[in-house]
Amino acid sequence: MIIHKIKRTKPYLIILILIALAVSPAFALGEGNRNLLLIGVMGLSPIIILYFGRFDRINPWLVLFLVSIVIFPLIHQPQSMRWSTILYSVMFCLTFMAYNELLNRSYFTPHNYLKLLKYLVLAYFVVLLIQQFCVLTGLPIFNLSNYNIKEPWKLNSLAAEPSHSARIVPLIMYCYITVKELVFQSKYNFKVDVKKDIWLWIAFIWTMVTMGSGTAFLFLTIVLLKFIRFKNLIYVFILVGTIFILVNYFEITAFERTYKTFIATLTLDEYTIVEADHSASIRIVPMIILAKMVDLTNLNGWFGHGIDYVSSFMSERISGVPEGFSGGGMFQLLIEYGFIPFILFIIFSFLNSYRKGDYIIAVFWFFLVFAYGVNGQIVWLAIILLYTNKHFHSIYTKKIKNYGN
Repeated sequence: MIIHKIKRTKPYLIILILIALAVSPAFALGEGNRNLLLIGVMGLSPIIILYFGRFDRINPWLVLFLVSIVIFPLIHQPQSMRWSTILYSVMFCLTFMAYNELLNRSYFTPHNYLKLLKYLVLAYFVVLLIQQFCVLTGLPIFNLSNYNIKEPWKLNSLAAEPSHSARIVPLIMYCYITVKELVFQSKYNFKVDVKKDIWLWIAFIWTMVTMGSGTAFLFLTIVLLKFIRFKNLIYVFILVGTIFILVNYFEITAFERTYKTFIATLTLDEYTIVEADHSASIRIVPMIILAKMVDLTNLNGWFGHGIDYVSSFMSERISGVPEGFSGGGMFQLLIEYGFIPFILFIIFSFLNSYRKGDYIIAVFWFFLVFAYGVNGQIVWLAIILLYTNKHFHSIYTKKIKNYGN
């Protein structure tokens, strides 16, 4: 039997990758809100893979996906081939491979991870507070991007836009709660642990309620689902009541928009959803449109209509979006690249995100992975964070099992 002796490294590169995925500072945003800081960090991935090179540990589903998104358009729809789009996808995939290698080789512990998650939530809170102070006093707004003067309190904090912060912060908070349960080997107690993390919870709730994004209320609800146990109901009601008081006091309309969008989405009627909230509808309606187009009875269904096919017609189907608009989450991948790359990525992302028994992870996976395209910072942040949770849980489970034996 061959035993691989692993030389452990310091966790600096892991921390760098996680931070680059979790934030999008305004100075680093390029065309199309692409995070140039993240792109620079992802550029290190091939070097990391070649340097540490344990190719037996590379995810086979991810490799098959990479091969498929290069080969299928090249052979089936060569006129649509756009290498910049393909290479961007490749960079994300290589970043996951490099991160996985570093995670197995570094001294990055659950305690390090817990501390980083906590600091990220606090960082979002502090930057949002600074931005809110700037709006209140009329000063130039710090780290501003994608700002609408008609909605002065809708602020992006450390993400590219408010709706991104509304997704990233609750994901990080949920991972913090999950990993803390793992480290202390006990369920997160709403009465005891919230008191210990009181400043973190204040930062989290303030960020979610006051950033001005309706999406924040949806993801806040998902995080609170973690605590739906009979003995915690009174504390959950108190927290929800506090949130309602804040919403009413500050006259926050985002909550009402979220509710209207949710009710409209249940109808699955595109026009009803757009009418309820146009901003939210551009994430939901393309998925409905593309889902209706799926057809596996022809070659295009299996191998794709070609890169950028969705952007050739989507603006005609949804009013108020610019020409060339694209979207539709993973259905866009299915329509443009075909069913095979689609199912390969679904299998890869779900297997590396989901942990048996934690059904809230499936909710996060649906909203942050399935509902997005492959080339999204939030998609890969979600996959990598949830994979890290799963990695540490696996290690702790083995230790407990060995200890019992």
